[in-house]
Amino acid sequence: MRWLVWILLILSTAVGLALVMRFNHGNVAILWPPYRVDVSVNLAVLLLLVSFFLLHLVLLAIGKALNLPTRVRDYRQRRRSDSARIAMRDALLALFEGRFGRAERLAQTARDDEQLAGAAALLAARAAHRMREFERRDGWLELAEADRVSAQAEKMTAAEFALDEQQPGRALAAIERLHGGGQRHIHSLRAALRAYEQSGDWQRVLQVLRQLEKRDALPEPAIRGMRVRACRGLFSQSELDAAGVRALLRTLKAAEREMPETVDAAAAAF
Repeated sequence: MRWLVWILLILSTAVGLALVMRFNHGNVAILWPPYRVDVSVNLAVLLLLVSFFLLHLVLLAIGKALNLPTRVRDYRQRRRSDSARIAMRDALLALFEGRFGRAERLAQTARDDEQLAGAAALLAARAAHRMREFERRDGWLELAEADRVSAQAEKMTAAEFALDEQQPGRALAAIERLHGGGQRHIHSLRAALRAYEQSGDWQRVLQVLRQLEKRDALPEPAIRGMRVRACRGLFSQSELDAAGVRALLRTLKAAEREMPETVDAAAAAF
């Protein structure tokens, strides 16, 4: 519909110009001593319009030529960004498929895009961790930590890796750095729970369990089983005397003291 309107406008303009020029009998004299050129006003107007159109085309061509390096650079950047996004997508699929070597190689390609550099480094680190290539994994984590966007995610990922290697100290250090930045979400609390359990810090285990229970972040059977292990671990400390057992009982919540397993553990400690 739009092209039809443009055609009608062009035809109307042409008809109007033809009618105006039909009754225009003036002349334009161009003096260039010793020459004199006489042309009709209609021809002069036509020449001016054609000259303006040609000048516009020339200036447009010059502008495009001067802007060509920038356009080429932008085109190449778009190509690299598109390739990086495709590589990132394929790397994610390869990671979920268990093809960790391919995932790491594709993540390296995805780092060509600055916006994907941190996320690609984390993905490559997970792939290297699954292949037990710990030196490469740590190198990827350093790259992710240097990226401002992925710095917080790097701390959470480092904590998970440390837990997999049964190194609760490293995991807790990463979680404390994460919590120090104001990030205290359910997943980080679950990781802290695993780290305290691995390190045998049963008092902290109970504290984190209470937080997770308030947020309904774990099934009730899992919370109860962990609470039983924590209470047994607390009362199994060899340095406890009778007064210490009583003091420890007072630190527990009513629901924790009333569990049969807690009563048995306290009785054994007495």
